[in-house]
Amino acid sequence: MTGPNQSTRFGAGMGEFGQSILSPKVLFSNLTAAIIIAILNITAAVSVGALVFSGELSPYLSTGIGLFLVGNAITALLLPIGSQYKANIASTRAGQAPIFAGIAAAIAVTMQDQPIESVAATAVTGILVATIISALVMFALGWARLGGLARYIPFPVMGGFFAGLGYLTGLGGVVVALGPLANFQDPLSLLTQETIALFVPALVFAVLLLVLEKRITHWLFTPVFLVLAVVVFYAALLATGTSLDEAVQGHWLPYISGKGQSFFPVITLSQLELVDWYAVLRQSAAFAVLAMLSVIMLLLDVSGVEIVVNRDLDPNRELKTAGAINFAGALGTGALAFQSLADTAFAKKLGGDRFIMIAIYVGLTLGVIFAGPAPIAFVPNFILGGLLLYVGLSLLIEWIWKARKKLPLSDYIVVIVILLVIAGYGILEGVAAGIALATILFVHRYSRLSVVRASMTGAEYVTKTDRLPADQAYLDSKSAAVRLFVLQGFLFFGSASRLLEQIKTTLDTASQGPVRYLVIDFRRVDAMDTSAVNSFAKLMQICRREAIGLALCNCSTEVAHALDGAKRDIGVRCGTVLFFKDLEDGVGWCNDEILAGFERAGLDDGLDAVSLLESLLGDRAAATLIRNASTEVTAAANRPLFRQTDPGDALYLILKGSVSILLDQPHAQSVMVRTMREGSIFGEMALYTGAARSASAVAREACVLLKLDKAAFERLQTDHPHECGLFHTYIVQLMADRIARANREIVALTR
Repeated sequence: MTGPNQSTRFGAGMGEFGQSILSPKVLFSNLTAAIIIAILNITAAVSVGALVFSGELSPYLSTGIGLFLVGNAITALLLPIGSQYKANIASTRAGQAPIFAGIAAAIAVTMQDQPIESVAATAVTGILVATIISALVMFALGWARLGGLARYIPFPVMGGFFAGLGYLTGLGGVVVALGPLANFQDPLSLLTQETIALFVPALVFAVLLLVLEKRITHWLFTPVFLVLAVVVFYAALLATGTSLDEAVQGHWLPYISGKGQSFFPVITLSQLELVDWYAVLRQSAAFAVLAMLSVIMLLLDVSGVEIVVNRDLDPNRELKTAGAINFAGALGTGALAFQSLADTAFAKKLGGDRFIMIAIYVGLTLGVIFAGPAPIAFVPNFILGGLLLYVGLSLLIEWIWKARKKLPLSDYIVVIVILLVIAGYGILEGVAAGIALATILFVHRYSRLSVVRASMTGAEYVTKTDRLPADQAYLDSKSAAVRLFVLQGFLFFGSASRLLEQIKTTLDTASQGPVRYLVIDFRRVDAMDTSAVNSFAKLMQICRREAIGLALCNCSTEVAHALDGAKRDIGVRCGTVLFFKDLEDGVGWCNDEILAGFERAGLDDGLDAVSLLESLLGDRAAATLIRNASTEVTAAANRPLFRQTDPGDALYLILKGSVSILLDQPHAQSVMVRTMREGSIFGEMALYTGAARSASAVAREACVLLKLDKAAFERLQTDHPHECGLFHTYIVQLMADRIARANREIVALTR
C-alpha cells in the first residue's frame, strides 16, 4: 500500500512523463541526450570490461562487458525512484576499473591451477560481492545520516588516491590497447615495433581528446570524435588491405568469445557451483577500499549535481538510494554503478532533464545487452584503451600537474608519495601510506599550534573581586608571584610537551620575582590524552619541589578525573594542587594566600567606618561628613540589598562581609559579575545617572554596610561641595583603575 506522498510523487512523475512525450521540443532534447549518453557509457562499460577481463580472463570478455552493461541498466532505471532529481544518471566509473581489475587479477593468481571456467565464475562473483558490500556501506551511512563523513578524509590523501587511480587507469588503457602483448614483467618487450604501433594510436586518441575538449565545447564533440576515430581506423584497414580477421590477430580489434550470444545472464546458478569462495573472501581489503572510494565519489558528485541543477539534494538520501539500487543491481548480476556528475551535467547541457531521457537511455543499453557481443567486436582496441588513458591522464593532470600550484609543498609531497606507493606496491598500500603520512603531518602541524590562548600575570588579570585599595595595591606589588595560563583545544603528546616547556621557561625566567602560584584554566580544553596527563604530572612534581601552588580551574569531569589520578599517583599533598570550579575562584585563592601575610599599616578589622572612609578618601573631615550622612545597615547571608530594575536611590560601602553583584537573566540562572569585599563601594552608577539598577546585589555572608541615599547625597553636594568633590574624585579614580586593569588584560590576551 502506498501513502499519500508516494502516490502524489508517482502521479507527478507520470504527468511529467506524459508531458515529455506530448511536447516535441522536450522529447527531442531528451532523446538526443539519451542517445549520446548511451553511446558514451556503453563505450566506457566496454573499456572497463576489457580491462577487468584481460589476460587470462580475456576469453570471457563478453561476460565482463555484460557485467558492467547490466549494472548500468538496472541502476539507471531504479535511480529516479529514490533520487530527488529524477534525471540523475547512474553509470560505471572508469576510475574504479583498476580496483575491479585488481580483484579479478588477484582471484586469477589465487586460482591459477584451476579451470578457467571456475576462475571466470569466481571473478564475476567477486565483483558482485564487492558491489553488494559497497551497496550496504552506502545504505548504512545514509541511514545513519553520516553523509558528511567523507569530508573528514584529508584532502592530500584524497588527491593522492585519485592520482594513483589515474595512474592505474592509464596503465589499464595500455593493457587494453596492447592486448596479450602487454607484458610489464619484461619492459623491453613493450618497445617492439608491434607494441609501439598499437600503443601510439591509443595515446594520440587520448591526448587529442584531452586537448580538443578544452577548446571545442560543443555538445556533439565527444560522440563525433568517437565516430571519426572509428571511421579513420576502418579507412586505414581499407587502405592497407587488412581484413577483419587479420586486425583481430594483430590485436587491433578485440577477440570476443561467443559473438552470437547475449551479454545476459552474466552468471547462472549452475555456475555458482564453480566459485571458489575462499578466493573471494581473500579480496576483503579490496572490497573495503572500493566501498570507501564509492562513498567519496558519490558524495563529491552529489555536491556537483546540486550546482548543475540548482537545487539542494540530501546526501544521506542519495547514499541510501545508491545502496538500494546497487543491491538490486548485484542481485541482477550487474556491477557497481551510481550517480554520475559528468553524465548528469552533460545531459543537462543537452536539455535532458526528464525521466523520459532515463527511459530511452535504459532502453538503448538493454538493446545492446540483448543484441549480444557481435557489434562490440568492431570497436577498435585503441579506442577502448584510449578512453582509459584519457581518464587516467585527466586524473593525473588534475591531481599532479594542477595541484602543484594549489597545495602547500608538504601536502603535495603526500600526494606524490601516495601515487608512488600505489604505482609500486598497490592501492591498499598507497591508502595506508597516505593515512600514515596525513596523520604525521596533522600531528606536526597541530603540535605547532599554541594551546596557550593567553598567558598573563596576576596584575593583568581583571578579577571580579573588589577589595580595599591597600589590599589591591599590595596584590599589584606581588603580581609577579601569580602566573595564569588559559589553555585551548585538544592536549596531546605533541602540544602538551611544548606547553610544559613553555611553563618551565616562564618559571625559570621570571624577571620580576619568583612565581609562587600557577593558575591554569581548562575551560576551552576539549580533551587530553595520556601523554598530556603525564606532562601535567611532571608539572605537579615541579610545583611540589619549588613550593609553587598549582590551581587547576574549569576542568571537565574527564580532565579533572585524569589530573586527580595523576596527583594521587605522585603523592602530591592537597595544599600544592587544588581544583577550582572557575578561573575567578582559582585567582581568588592565590590572592587570599598572598594577603594572608599582609599587615595593613594602621588598618585592621576593628576600625570604624570613619577610618575606613578616610583610607579611601584621604581626608578625615570628608570621611566624617559622609559617615554622618549615611545610615548603617546590616544584611543576613543571601539577603538581597536591591534587585535588578529597582530605582537607583542609594550607594553602599561595605564595612564588613562581602556582596555578590548578579545579572538576572529571564530564562536562565543569574550570572555573578562581581564580588564586593570590605572597603568596596557599589550602586554608585545608578545614583549618579538616576537610571534603574542594572544588576542585583545579594549578601554573600552577614554584612555591615553604610547606605548613602540620594537625598543625603544631594545635600552633601549642596552644603559641602569641597568634601563631596573628594568623594567624586575617588569614584573617578576607581572607574579609571578598573578601565586600566581591563586594558592590561586586553593587551595580555592579544599578545
